[in-house]
Amino acid sequence: DWVLDPFSGGGTSLIEAQRLGRNSIGIELQESVAKESFELLKQEKNKETKGTIIVGDSRTTDIGSKLKQYGIEKVQFVIYHPPYWDIIKFSEDKEDLSNCETINDFMDSFGKVIDNTSQHLEKGRYCAVVIGDKYANSELVPLGFYCMNLFLMRGFKLKAILVKNFDETKGKANQKA
Repeated sequence: DWVLDPFSGGGTSLIEAQRLGRNSIGIELQESVAKESFELLKQEKNKETKGTIIVGDSRTTDIGSKLKQYGIEKVQFVIYHPPYWDIIKFSEDKEDLSNCETINDFMDSFGKVIDNTSQHLEKGRYCAVVIGDKYANSELVPLGFYCMNLFLMRGFKLKAILVKNFDETKGKANQKA
């Protein structure tokens, strides 16, 4: 099986895929982060699995041609772990979703990632979204539900919602909900 991670960041999903005997391919916007993650990934590789990280924007990268380099047409799992909008700024790059000015800009950008990547998911297979909510100005911004709705609007079937509440997260600025 192949796992695709359009927000590979530090490479955690790719490394865990390798540990579970799955092939993995990630996309990372920042070249320096991709290089560090690739070095970590190389340490985890075993002879039975393949894995790599592509430097690019998950909204526009030609994923199909990258997958064909490995001789595959479709992936069997996509894990989406986008920035939690603007809670943490990951770079100064205007293309970085953590730099979106409004929630509508963030959702539009994330929708483009879904459109560009989910087309490579094998029919009948699964994807998962890992995202936390945002707490700002004494109000909860339910990013998880907004993102879930993007998938539902695109015809995905909802299989489960897992919610874990963190009382003391950076996004809640040490305020309990």
